[in-house]
Amino acid sequence: MDEAERALPPEDGGDPACWLRRVCPACGRLADEDPPTRCPACGAELPDD
Repeated sequence: MDEAERALPPEDGGDPACWLRRVCPACGRLADEDPPTRCPACGAELPDD
């Protein structure tokens, strides 16, 4: 790693926490719509909270 690369701030990774309500509690898939109503993969109802 050279000096220029060390001077750059670290990149934050991952998905935003605001997508958490779109994660199906039954299968873990991320719903395509917001607010989600049903999981597109398994059909489970998603909580509305």
